[in-house]
Amino acid sequence: MNYKIGITACLLIGITFLCGCTSTTEEVQPLLVYAGAGLKVPLDVNIAGFTQETGIKIIPNYGPSGGLYAQINEGQPADVFFSADWKFIENLEDDGKLTDSIKLLEDNIVLVRSKTGEEKGIEKIQDLVKPDISIAVADPGAPIGQYSENVLDSTGMTEALSQGAIKARPSTVNQVALMVEKDEVDAGFLYSSTASLYNLTPVQRFDTTQSGEIVFGIGIIKGGDEKRAKEFTDYLDKHTDEYMKYGWTRYA
Repeated sequence: MNYKIGITACLLIGITFLCGCTSTTEEVQPLLVYAGAGLKVPLDVNIAGFTQETGIKIIPNYGPSGGLYAQINEGQPADVFFSADWKFIENLEDDGKLTDSIKLLEDNIVLVRSKTGEEKGIEKIQDLVKPDISIAVADPGAPIGQYSENVLDSTGMTEALSQGAIKARPSTVNQVALMVEKDEVDAGFLYSSTASLYNLTPVQRFDTTQSGEIVFGIGIIKGGDEKRAKEFTDYLDKHTDEYMKYGWTRYA
C-alpha cells in the first residue's frame, strides 16, 4: 500500500511540475524605439498613451538621426526608427533592414534669435553678417545641420559667414535651441517645431525649396518585434495631432 501511495505522489508531483513549466510565460521584452532628438516631447506623450492603452512598454533612444541610423545599420537591437530625415529610412530600406515604412510629418527651417540677438537687430538671415554676431548651426551629420546648410547655400550666405560667425556646431537640434534659449549665441537655425517647443519666436521661415523637403518618417526594423512595432507605428499614425501642437504638419 505504501509503495502505491509513493508512486501516486511522484506522479502528482511530476504532473504539477510539468503544468508549472508549461503555464509559465516568457517575459515580454519592451519595444526599442530609436527617434530623432527633436521628437522627444510629443513622442514621450505618444509612448505613454500607447503603453496605457496596450500594456506594451517602450524604451526610447533619442539622438541625432544619422547616428541612430548608423547604430541600427551596425546591428544594434531596435524595433522602430523614427527619423528626422527620410533619407535614413530609404538607406535602411536599400540595406534590406526594414519590413515597412511611412512618411508621417513635414517641417520647415526657421531662424531664431536670442535676447542679445534681438538687441543686435537680427531680423533676417542677411543680418547675420553684422559685426560680433555669433551663430549656432548644427553639424551637417545631423538632418537639421544639413537642412541649415542648404538654407545658407540657397540664400548665398555660406561664403559670407565663412569668416567665423558660426561659433558652434551642436550635434542635435535641441542643443542648438538650448544655446539660443540660454543666450550663448545670438542666433541659430531650427525646425519650426523645435522653435515652438522652446518658445523661441522665428524671425524668418524658409521654404522647402531653400532647405530641401523635410520629411520625418518611421521604419519597422526587420528581425525585431515586427508585430508590436506595427501596432506602435499604427498608433503614431492615428495620433499625429500631438505633433501639430508644435508646428509639424501631416505629410500630404
